[in-house]
Order: sequence, then C-alpha cells, then structure tokens
Amino acid sequence: MQYLVFENEHPLIHVSSGQLLNEGRFKHPHRNLDTWVIIICIKGTLYIAQDDRRYTLTENQYIILFAGHEHFGFKESENALLYYWCHFRIDSGKPHIIKDDALIRMIDPKQYVLETLPDFAASPTPPPLPIYKNHISRYCILPEYGSLSANGRAPLIFRQLLDLTRTDHYSAMLPNYALSLLAMEISQEFIEARFQKSIKQPNPKMEKIIEWIRVNYNRRFTLDMIAKRFLFNPDYLSTAFRKYSGVSLMRYVNRVRISNAKRLLLESSDGIKQIAWEVGFEDEKNFLKRFKQQENITPTTYRNAFNRVKIVKK
Repeated sequence: MQYLVFENEHPLIHVSSGQLLNEGRFKHPHRNLDTWVIIICIKGTLYIAQDDRRYTLTENQYIILFAGHEHFGFKESENALLYYWCHFRIDSGKPHIIKDDALIRMIDPKQYVLETLPDFAASPTPPPLPIYKNHISRYCILPEYGSLSANGRAPLIFRQLLDLTRTDHYSAMLPNYALSLLAMEISQEFIEARFQKSIKQPNPKMEKIIEWIRVNYNRRFTLDMIAKRFLFNPDYLSTAFRKYSGVSLMRYVNRVRISNAKRLLLESSDGIKQIAWEVGFEDEKNFLKRFKQQENITPTTYRNAFNRVKIVKK
C-alpha cells in the first residue's frame, strides 16, 4: 500500500468535481493527469488500476489517483455504477507518496525521531520532507485505496462539496475548504483505525456481529434475535457490545440504518416512507424520530439541503 502525505496548513485547490452515473458496461479511460483525483464509489463496482496495481471499488470504498501516474479501467462494470470524483491540486508544501514501512514509523506514538521521507517524483536530489512523530496533526495521510466507515461523514462531505460547486457563494475558497475537510475526514478515519489496532485487540465475535449488521441492516430484527443467532444471552450481548463499541447494539443498528437512509435520500427519488422501509424501520414515525435524534434535522430538510449536484452520464 502507498500513501499520499502532505501538510494541511493550507487548503487543497479544487479543480473540478462531479458524480458519474452509468447504467452498465463502463470502463474508465486510460489517463495520466497533472492533478490528483479522489473517487468514492457510491453504488456498483468500479475496476480501476494505477500503474501496475489493480483495485476493485465497491460501495463506500475510495481510491486516490496520483498526479503524474497512469490510471485506467481494466474491466467493464457489469451493472449500474455511481461514484463521486474530484480533481485537485496541493498547494501546501511538497506532496509525498510513502510506503508502509515509512508510515509505521511516522504514526507510531512511541517514537519521536525525525523521519525523512523520499520525494515521490523521480528527481536526482528531491527535497526531503521532515516529519516528527509527535507532530502528526500537521499532516494529512490518504491511503491510495481504502474503505470508509459505514457511519462515516466522508460521503456526506463529498456531497456537500458537489453541492457547493453548483451554487453561487460569497467566496471562491469554499470548495477548497470543503475538499480539505473531506481529505482530513478520510485521514482522521484512517489514523484512528490504525491507532485503535495498536491499543485495542479486535474481538472476532463482536466484529462478526458488526459485519452481519452491515449486510443485513434492512431486515427486521431485535436484540433477542441477534443474540439467538450468535448464541449469546441477550443481557450479556448487550453489555459486551456496549463495552466493545461504546454504544448499545440497537443504537448501532439505527446508526447504520440512518447512514444508509441518508444515502438513499440523496441518490434516489423514493418517498420518506419507502426509504424508512428499505433501511429496516417498520414505520415512518419511528424513522423520523430516530433520524431527527441522530442528525438534528428531518429527512426532508436533509434531502433538500443537497439537491444541486451535477450528474455526468457515460
């Protein structure tokens, strides 16, 4: 794995962005650009390669395409495909591409030695980028490829970015700051996950339940039903899950359901009642209540806030 690293002192420079919608048989063109690109897959499967590395992007997965590197589609998408894309430039020091060994030393909280990173460009005498381990907050770290949290904010921030580029606003810097927030959100998710792995051992049983919820959130079930399925006492499961995740099991389920409802609100024209049913709520009233509790706005207000997004069909 490779990682894009750059200082976050100044905002990124937004060049262009949009969302691609294709009904099937889409293959990304072969290109080598002078801008960086971020793609987040919202629906379907995107088959894309960078240099000699091939990636298969599905829902809630992303890729960073490096400036000056070749990228191309290596296979056609079989079904409908929807993804957000943004071309950008970096105007905050020299961006660097590093590998796992340098990254491990960079984010290890136990080490505070100076790490000199090589320049990603093929230059005889590239200027070094000094990074102190206790100054990690000065940098944004974007893995070349990764998965976003099911309850994360990155897709929403991307949607806000796309909305901003379609509206009149008092400052041309707004898209730049929205883009920078998106990059920092992805970096934050990655760094938190990396540190959590070093200080907290994952619980295979709890992780299996979390994965089951991610796949089956739209089904109707209760705590007792999940406990029975995974051979737990309901009271024990409730306590163990809260201790592991920080929230109760059913609250976690509702978070996943609301997260998927937000996606449907922006990507479909389905009514509120239909969306409530599609994400697993038995009635609209309960859905409205849970959505308002989590987001502090109604589903309709949420939908109307981000309705100006350019769609490119290919």
